[in-house]
Amino acid sequence: MKAVWGFMTIEKENLLEYIKELDLVFSRLAYRLRVLFSRYTVDEITDTQFIVLRCLRKGPGNTSYLAQVLGVTLSAVTALINRLYKMGLVTRERQDRDRRQVWISITPKGQQVLKDVEDKRHLLLALYFSRFSEAERKQLLSLLQQVIRLFERDDILKEE
Repeated sequence: MKAVWGFMTIEKENLLEYIKELDLVFSRLAYRLRVLFSRYTVDEITDTQFIVLRCLRKGPGNTSYLAQVLGVTLSAVTALINRLYKMGLVTRERQDRDRRQVWISITPKGQQVLKDVEDKRHLLLALYFSRFSEAERKQLLSLLQQVIRLFERDDILKEE
């Protein structure tokens, strides 16, 4: 963090004010998206169930992997998987070599529910983002992609 604090005092204050505003904007956006999506997809699945199904679409996973992705405990993931299993959206398969190891997979029904929810989300986003020009949408997407690449860099936290 030395690099940030090496700025002159006025620059540091401006950067911190900017960061505070950016944090507020991201929080408000995340909240508004959650409210919007839950209002129009509440009948299908919750946001957390949506994230799990999206992860499982890439391939089977175990509860440890899902707990890590969600940032929750194993018991919370187990309860979540139990609900998805009862809904017929996932299957559980014990491994022959280690019976304690359970692989979770998305079912065809889970795939369809996921597609339906994604379609609704995409339509909602299209409704809002259609208010921007094509150039503005491209610029926003480009900036957000840059932000993601930046936050995926582990070396930044290791800098002095």
